Amino acid sequence: MAFTYDDALSTDRDRVRFHLGDVTMASGPRPADDNFSDAEIDGLVTIEGSWQRAVAGGLERLAVEWLRYPSFKGDGLTLNRSDIAKGYQTQAESWRKRFGAPTPTYVVGTIRKDGYSDDISSTDVSVSGEYDAGFRYVVPK
Repeated sequence: MAFTYDDALSTDRDRVRFHLGDVTMASGPRPADDNFSDAEIDGLVTIEGSWQRAVAGGLERLAVEWLRYPSFKGDGLTLNRSDIAKGYQTQAESWRKRFGAPTPTYVVGTIRKDGYSDDISSTDVSVSGEYDAGFRYVVPK
């Protein structure tokens, strides 16, 4: 797992790490002090469309990861890990309010030409493996 961080915050990855508190190797915000990998953060930036929304996505991921760990009591000490998850979720909601969610992409007008379609006879399907599936991406404005 690659882990890089530059405290000059010169890249989107550095900015995301900074805001997630994921700046020290082997002392990350995930359970068991795990860090996000460089590839995971780069993927979040790509999917979300900006480093600010990637921070929100990272916080949502942290909330999910911490939610599955049980709370317990012992020797007068109570550890409620669901409170950790709620804290991350609250922060994620705050970031989403400020920066929004990624723009959804919809596939419209899918046409199957593969021998299983109801509207195309099997004799009309190319045996070459090229099925000319007609579709287009629509991004709402």
